[in-house]
Amino acid sequence: MASPPVFFGFLGDKIPGRRTPFLFGLLVLAGSTVSFAVGDNLPILLAARILEGFSAAIVGTLGSALLRDTFGAEHIGKAMGYTSLAVSSALLLGPAIGGLLYEYGGYFQVFLPAYGLLVVEVILRLLIIEKKKPLTPRLHGHADFKENSVHDGQAGNVEQGLGSPDQNSLEQTQPGEPEEQRLLPKASPERPRQALLILLASPRFLVAMIGTFIVNCITCGFDGVLAPYISDSFGLKATHAAALFLAMALPMFLAPIPGALTDRYGAKLPAAAGFVLAIPSLTLLRLVTPGTDMPFVKLLILLGLAGTSFAFTGSPLRVEAARVVAAIEQDRPGVFGPNGAYSQAFGLINAGMAAGSMLGPLYAGYMRVWLGWGAMSSSMGILSSIMLVLVLLVTGGREQLQTCD
Repeated sequence: MASPPVFFGFLGDKIPGRRTPFLFGLLVLAGSTVSFAVGDNLPILLAARILEGFSAAIVGTLGSALLRDTFGAEHIGKAMGYTSLAVSSALLLGPAIGGLLYEYGGYFQVFLPAYGLLVVEVILRLLIIEKKKPLTPRLHGHADFKENSVHDGQAGNVEQGLGSPDQNSLEQTQPGEPEEQRLLPKASPERPRQALLILLASPRFLVAMIGTFIVNCITCGFDGVLAPYISDSFGLKATHAAALFLAMALPMFLAPIPGALTDRYGAKLPAAAGFVLAIPSLTLLRLVTPGTDMPFVKLLILLGLAGTSFAFTGSPLRVEAARVVAAIEQDRPGVFGPNGAYSQAFGLINAGMAAGSMLGPLYAGYMRVWLGWGAMSSSMGILSSIMLVLVLLVTGGREQLQTCD
């Protein structure tokens, strides 16, 4: 689950443009959907699930990179907030629409909206005009840079002893540049290096990746323990569990707000606010035990607050990953090569999310069975406390936002 986003992120940065791999991801999703619709045995359904995971890795990773390419550093937070809102809307409306279609139409009719949305998505993707990336390989010390310099007449300067082609090219200045600036030595761009290793060596990026892992670990952890716990402890039904999950999901409609705050103040403020809210709301869940008055109402309030905290952490941490790439490129021009490393950055972030989605139910389930509901909820509060400290100490704020932009 964690490796496909990293691979397709690497591939996305090596291929000029996002269109071809993005369309490939949509085709894989179409194949997965058809397999689910016609599959009547376990191997076909398992293959469909695997294809679905690969398509999510491709579309999710390259889609985030496309947002960064389109909106730039200034508005990416708000854009990601709206994408989070769209995902939340799909998670809320999908089961309801699917249930109605299954009830009144049948099994195959459940997949008709998916086919229609896939066609619309392919058309919209074909209509997108991608921004042209600057031709930066000539700044990276490549051989073609030297050859072009010679063909542009720089060879004559070498014969006259005026310096090497590389030096003359790097020393060219823009019109109106002060004489003092022309006399200063020019910084030599770095050769492209392994982006994944550079990103994983960045404390800011690691905090963003760990944060997305922990948030997904907690949210998905409730998937496996909430319904059994309220049934065993309070005799509540599946409809009550659905209402509690809805209380956690609805606050995601607030995601554009922390996204806009991230654009203006950096990721530290909204992410820290989210973890500050998560600590008491998750820790106080330990008090909702058998014998508690109005357990459903208390769970509804606390899980709603927890969902709000998650809405304030998701988009800022993803934006922080993109800002780390921009900051590294600004400090070390050319280190990521001509196509940058945004796809690889979002691939790593999505890998953290996938790992959290996989390990979260196992973590929460074993904690509840071995140590109890109270220990599980307290551990979630402790994890949020650790993330709050890391965000306050490491995550970029307004100062880093200004230097990055």
